[in-house]
Amino acid sequence: MSGRACTLFPRTLELLEPMHVVDGLMQTGWTGRTYAVYRDGEHVTRRAWQSLLPLMDNSFHNYVLNIRQKRSEEIFAARYKTQFDRAVYHGWEIVAYKIDTSLGDGYNITADISHVSLGQRAVRWWVRIDGRMKTNMPETNLAFGSIESQTHGNVLWVKLDRDAHRIGFALTPSLQAKYPDGLTQEDVVREATESLKPFTLEIERVDWWTQYNVRQKVATTFQKDEFVLLAGDAAHTHSSAFAQGMNTGVHDATNLAWKLSGALKGWYQRATLETYSSERRAAALKLISIDRLAASAVSGDIPTEYQRPGLTAEDALHSIFETNMNFTIGLGVSYDEVASVLHTTPTATTLLPGTRSPDALLHAPGPRVPFRLHDITHRDSNDRWSLLVFAGSYHRTKPRFVELRDKATASGSRIARWNHLLTFSTIILDTVGSAWEAFDGPALGKLYFDTDSLAHDRYGVYSDHGAIVVVRPDGVFAFAAALEDLSNVEDYFAGICA
Repeated sequence: MSGRACTLFPRTLELLEPMHVVDGLMQTGWTGRTYAVYRDGEHVTRRAWQSLLPLMDNSFHNYVLNIRQKRSEEIFAARYKTQFDRAVYHGWEIVAYKIDTSLGDGYNITADISHVSLGQRAVRWWVRIDGRMKTNMPETNLAFGSIESQTHGNVLWVKLDRDAHRIGFALTPSLQAKYPDGLTQEDVVREATESLKPFTLEIERVDWWTQYNVRQKVATTFQKDEFVLLAGDAAHTHSSAFAQGMNTGVHDATNLAWKLSGALKGWYQRATLETYSSERRAAALKLISIDRLAASAVSGDIPTEYQRPGLTAEDALHSIFETNMNFTIGLGVSYDEVASVLHTTPTATTLLPGTRSPDALLHAPGPRVPFRLHDITHRDSNDRWSLLVFAGSYHRTKPRFVELRDKATASGSRIARWNHLLTFSTIILDTVGSAWEAFDGPALGKLYFDTDSLAHDRYGVYSDHGAIVVVRPDGVFAFAAALEDLSNVEDYFAGICA
């Protein structure tokens, strides 16, 4: 029993890198950087779509990955089985639960569960069909396609994995009146053909179809009674207008995983785990506010905020998308406006706590093959915090770096209390034969070269000053201090760790 999400955006792919599933997703799915919008059979230029691809260039995953959720879940489940020898169980509903900590065995919840059957789906707003399709539409293998229809709302066209495409349209009031008892598969195929006109459409094979109502809901809290945590569809529901369902669920999971794991191991204060609910619920509320507008426009209605003479529902939809595209592709999802113990005003760099940590290409000593900074902060983080020591031009920062290294490695240093949580890395602008050439001693952690200064620039670190940058296990920027201010970094961890 799988969900039907089909699109993964750049930030979601970044967040999935530590799970080592992205390569499998890319090999199975369809990667695209193309789009097209049609009205009355003619190609229409939309500024929002033109702006999307350059915005995605802020990530090395500068594409959209379309893969049906059934396929992606198979990849996740296989990785879970390989790494932990555990299986995933679908379709179970928690009917009731009670908290009991008296046994002291670490199992504090007793839950009553039942299996959920699929049953009939409500007929309200939208239709989606997956299958093998043939059309004379000029461009068919698209990351996103849109046909602005007078009768079927804003029609969705997406290239999926293997030989499949997805088409979707709105059940407008006239269509609901036409089918008062709901649609059959034959009806759905016929209306899909109508929705694509003046282009022809032949659906050669139907893999799946659905008709469903759109509802926007957010749970009052994502954490209840300390031990109960909600994520994904259990915490928030919304339309598929901007393909946010699975993407938002991945953001939830990767925000929660390191906090929950650390809490269970006794690493963090209770308030650190509680930031999951405050951070992700704020993001879900923002998503819902966008989705209400988008779902209305997709269905052919102009939201009140966009009603003005001459503006169509399609115009409103593209305006909503353009305004919120950075959030939609995930690179603009941030927690900087959420009050949190994880947020302390940095004393160095220009980044805001709670925002995505930038990526850049670095080099290691020896090989000339570059690698990504996110390989350190994301792919290989292993639920550890990254302490990036930007040492800039070592000719100028050497005295402060040596002092920092001596403090950090001294017996009994405060920072050593959290060595099990931290991974140090040293990044300099120049290239040298080894760290000893630059610092008369080892680097803090591994040494890397920022030969084009992009990493320093993107983190707002001056070459003659340097900085200690703290990145959370989920790749979110947390804090920064000057090279001589290690005590500020130690104070930061003292405020969140047990």
